[in-house]
Amino acid sequence: MKFVRDKLGIIIILAIILSVGAPRASDTSTTSIVKINTNTSALAGEVTGIPYVWQEINGFCYWATLSMALQSIGVQLDLAEVFAASGIGFTAGYVRYEDTWMLVPGPMYRQQSTLVTIADLLGLEVEFYVDTDSTDLGPLFSLTMESYNVSWTEIDGWDDAIQILKNGIDSGFPVEVYVNLQNLPASDYDFFRDLGVTETDPSHSILITGYNETSGIAQIMDPGIGLFDNPASFPDDGSWFYEINFTSLNQAWLGLYGITIIKPGLGITEDFTHNLVNYILDRLRGDRNSYAPDAEEVFFWNYGSNAFRAMAADLTDTGLSSFMDEFDQYNLQTRSDILQNLGIEIEVCLTLQYESYQAAIDALPNVLPDLNLQEFVSEGEVALEHFELFSDSSTVNDPFYAGGIKMVTKTFENIAYQYEHVLDGDLSSAVSVYEEDLVEIQTHLTAIANAWDAAADALERALKGDGTFPIVLLSTSIAGIVVVVVLFIRRKSSM
Repeated sequence: MKFVRDKLGIIIILAIILSVGAPRASDTSTTSIVKINTNTSALAGEVTGIPYVWQEINGFCYWATLSMALQSIGVQLDLAEVFAASGIGFTAGYVRYEDTWMLVPGPMYRQQSTLVTIADLLGLEVEFYVDTDSTDLGPLFSLTMESYNVSWTEIDGWDDAIQILKNGIDSGFPVEVYVNLQNLPASDYDFFRDLGVTETDPSHSILITGYNETSGIAQIMDPGIGLFDNPASFPDDGSWFYEINFTSLNQAWLGLYGITIIKPGLGITEDFTHNLVNYILDRLRGDRNSYAPDAEEVFFWNYGSNAFRAMAADLTDTGLSSFMDEFDQYNLQTRSDILQNLGIEIEVCLTLQYESYQAAIDALPNVLPDLNLQEFVSEGEVALEHFELFSDSSTVNDPFYAGGIKMVTKTFENIAYQYEHVLDGDLSSAVSVYEEDLVEIQTHLTAIANAWDAAADALERALKGDGTFPIVLLSTSIAGIVVVVVLFIRRKSSM
């Protein structure tokens, strides 16, 4: 959440992103399913014994929730291993078109289609249920799923949704649902109620593990509890498990009545290691067919290492002027706010990219233990020192963070100040004052891109040097995204 300057403006909720985790290596070729305890009666059901996964940072809730769901069917991967095994940590996109300027970190890029891809690799079944008529978001979500070639089942409101939930739990499968935050009863979300947030679109993922029709309640495992503490802290008091009455659940859920259920399938393919490595290579190198097979020729998207190079190329007087020209209709004060908020938005996305990439680098040797990944890790870690200059978890966890601490936000804040208060709207002159800072940012982004390419080359050598493609036992985790709820507040001004 972001409050900039006077804390007035619009709330942008970056919506839910789905993704999957991947397998842990082993010596057998079939998926091991360990049944979690399931208690059912005519009017109640509960899946117990599921390990809790904390999302660690705002933006990873869906991954953490999916990790819990996967572990409930015997697929044991922690959050870091999910980022590694799914390729999420090695995925990045950058779009620059008209008034859009955004680095899209792996945890936020096409999560639904990523989940399907990895589920196919791991031999799992994934079921999506959505009510596309429930709110204005529905038709957009429908178009998005269609463009990603992701299948889902259309449902009709609360009655269908609660029946699917009960059926899943009665069959031994906890149910992931997408909800808004202000209607969840946990005290962590009092902030949103106090703020008067009424947005019904889903902004968080939770796992529902039980229900009781007689008392009208459901049981929740919430990966986001503790994130809004100062500092964020793991909820070791068990507050991540709580109950919600059906009335509140309906209000929290009505944005889409979105549901994901993960079930065992046929098991992983024998060439899993080969396929996963090549998938990661495509993500690091930015293969356009891997990222967007339906839109390879869309010129304003760049992927993988090229995402960082493309953004670096736009951090110039020409690039910033082209972006700000889209906002000529606003007064100087508002344009200054937009420029400053661009810096915060870039930092948010670089932070999410850094956290997921660092976790994936550390965890991939555990996911692929039959490969010698020492060189890969060494090459990949070069990017971390450059990411650290841009990244700050406060960007996504602190509701009142306003930038000005790390390199990007500090530079954009300074340019915006010169632009508004010193140079009376002369953007080129404002940029020239901090040109050296922009060049330094470009240098570090280019270094990240080069490190991704070098890591890909090392990973390819590791695969070729192995000579065989061992069969990996699936212990997949789909770790979640605490759905990114980032509030970028822009001061409203008259034109």
